[in-house]
Amino acid sequence: MKEISVSYHDKESFEIEFGTSGYRGKIAGDFTFDVVKLVSQAICDFLRDKYNGIFASEKIIIGYDTRFLSEEFAKLSAGVFCANGFFVIFASFCTPTPVLSIKIAEEKALGAINITASHNPYNYNGIKFSPAWGGPALPEDTEIITRRSNELLKCPEYKFIGFDSAKNQGLLKEENFINSYATLIKTKINLGLISENNKNIFAFITSLHGTSKDIIGDILSGIGIDFKEIYKDRDAFFAPGMAPDPSAKNLNEMSILIRDYNGANEKNGSKKLAMGLATDGDADRYGILDEDGKFVEPNIIFPLLYNYYIDGKGIKGNVARSVATTALIDRIAKYHGFKVIETPVGFKYLGKLISERKVVMAGEESSGLTVLGHTPDKDGIYACLLVLEMMSYYKRPLKLLVKDLLEKFGPIYTKRINVPVNKEKFKTEINDKMNKFPATFRGKKVMGKNTTDGYKIFFDDDSWLLCRLSGTEDLIRIYGESDTVNNLDDLMYSFQEYLI
Repeated sequence: MKEISVSYHDKESFEIEFGTSGYRGKIAGDFTFDVVKLVSQAICDFLRDKYNGIFASEKIIIGYDTRFLSEEFAKLSAGVFCANGFFVIFASFCTPTPVLSIKIAEEKALGAINITASHNPYNYNGIKFSPAWGGPALPEDTEIITRRSNELLKCPEYKFIGFDSAKNQGLLKEENFINSYATLIKTKINLGLISENNKNIFAFITSLHGTSKDIIGDILSGIGIDFKEIYKDRDAFFAPGMAPDPSAKNLNEMSILIRDYNGANEKNGSKKLAMGLATDGDADRYGILDEDGKFVEPNIIFPLLYNYYIDGKGIKGNVARSVATTALIDRIAKYHGFKVIETPVGFKYLGKLISERKVVMAGEESSGLTVLGHTPDKDGIYACLLVLEMMSYYKRPLKLLVKDLLEKFGPIYTKRINVPVNKEKFKTEINDKMNKFPATFRGKKVMGKNTTDGYKIFFDDDSWLLCRLSGTEDLIRIYGESDTVNNLDDLMYSFQEYLI
């Protein structure tokens, strides 16, 4: 059955564009029921063309997050795939992104559709396609999907069958994906090691009203680790942060709870110390708080875990990072005799390296991380549990592990800021500004530039700056790294002034 039904205030100017992780837009603005159907049809057309209509599997995994209308959007996508002859395995409730990636491999599926806007504000939603290898679709695929989506936007046409009708006709089935994921994750993490450390660790946990609700807690309760989970019930507004982003700002209440807990235990003479574990809305990103309630930057957590992988677990090999990620990784890799592969921003590039077994770990400054032998998509749940395993192996609080790392490989300080901009205006001006960038900036000599993704500038004291447009929001992201906080702040502030 074909439907032709689309309504926009300004169809001529509206275009569908895939960013670093799928297509995202404001709910009821540029992300609507019709858009989801059109993009789903475009992905169906892409798959049919790619495989010449001959599929080793006709299975498509479909999941969704806790946002407003996510389940309804997912059901509409399922209706398009079923009408196009695919068999849909549909998540029975809100499901993390890494769980869907694992499910692709488990079912040997053609891919997965995920209705999520990840860590973006509450009024956004999105549709993400992951192909058969399990990570986010690469640009050569999303460019085709984007082009086809916009063709359909101009001449709306798609096949569709209602969700209940598809289910009654045996074209789809609903499943709980989380149980098999939890069973798998227990084989990937040394839970016995964490359990042995139960007298020293108390974990505050949060999904920020997202999809990882109860997953980490259920695992920890099974091994005798005390914990408290906050912000766990579904809330489409993601209060108090209004975005399910595991940032220092959004984890402020958890920080207070940690300090209060540890202050009381210090008075009582208890050795048990609290720390914090958080994931974003679709649980592919992590946020970690140390025993002082301090947010530990992903640019510290990633190097810590890579060093632990080599030094503690004995899993040795090369590592991959994005262009915006800390050079601390490079120092650790060099120390252990391994290489770093640098990619553009976007976990799809990192995940592909994992799937091709070229690196043992891949990570980015925006809290994405995975390892060889796990999912090729980022997994915030796994990262949180791996932090606990690392702490238990060394039998040291996280804050001391950070101190040890920086004493050995630092000092190094990193930061990222987001600056709202008019994207089109910025695009027209940025090339000229960067071509005219001074040879000396804030007293530092420019040693080189990198345009892998955005504009990265290297200085003679190993400091660097990077600016790039966000792939999902009307922002530029400015990144920097230097040897002191003051130097970093000066560079970042001056660079922002120069750009804006």
